[in-house]
Amino acid sequence: MRRPSYDEVACVAASVLILALCAHSRLGGFSRGYEFNTALVCAAICMVPVVLKRAGALTLPGPFTLLIVFSVCMHSLGVLYFSYDQLYFYDTITHTLSSVVVTVCVFLALMCYQVLDERVRFTGMSLAVFVALIMLGFSVYWEFLENVVDVLTGTRMQYNPMDTARDMVCNTVASFVTSLALQRYMVRRTPESMVEALHLHPRLVRFVSRSRGRRPC
Repeated sequence: MRRPSYDEVACVAASVLILALCAHSRLGGFSRGYEFNTALVCAAICMVPVVLKRAGALTLPGPFTLLIVFSVCMHSLGVLYFSYDQLYFYDTITHTLSSVVVTVCVFLALMCYQVLDERVRFTGMSLAVFVALIMLGFSVYWEFLENVVDVLTGTRMQYNPMDTARDMVCNTVASFVTSLALQRYMVRRTPESMVEALHLHPRLVRFVSRSRGRRPC
C-alpha cells in the first residue's frame, strides 16, 4: 500500500478536525441540528478527493485539494460557532473562497471535454469567458437556493438584500479573477497535459468522450 501524499493527509486531518469541532459545538450547546448536520457534510466533503484518488477515478492537483479543504474548514467554523453572525466580513471570505474552488472545478471539467470530445474547442480567451459566464449563472442559482432553504427551514443565510448583493459581487469578482488567472496559467501548458495529470479512470474518459475512435490522452 503506497504512502499517503501530503494532500491526502490534509484531507483526513481536516475531516477529523471538523468532526471534533462538531462534538465540541454540540456538547457546548453552540450548534443545533442544521449547523451540526452541515458540518458533518463538510467533514465528508473533505474526504472526497482522497476517495476519488484511492478509487482511481481521478487525481486532483495537490494545491487545489488544499484549497478545497481550507474552504470547507472555514465554512464549518462559521456554521458551528456562528462566525457568520458575529463577523460581518466572514461571509465575504467564505463566498470568495468557494467561488474560486467552483471556478477551478468548472475549468477542469471544460478542459476534459475539450481534450476528450473533438466537437468542443475553445480558442484564446473564450475558455476564461465561458467559465466566468457559467459561474455567473451558478451564483444566481446559489443565492436562490439559500433563499429557499431559509424559507423552508427557518435559517438566516440571507440576512438582507445588501447581504445578497455583496455575495453576488464576491462570487462575480472571484470567478472572473480566477478565470483570468487560469487562462494565464495555461499559456505555457497544453490542455492534454492538464487532463493527463488528472489520471482519469477509463470509464470517465468514455463518459466524456463522445466521438468514436477518439484516442484518450
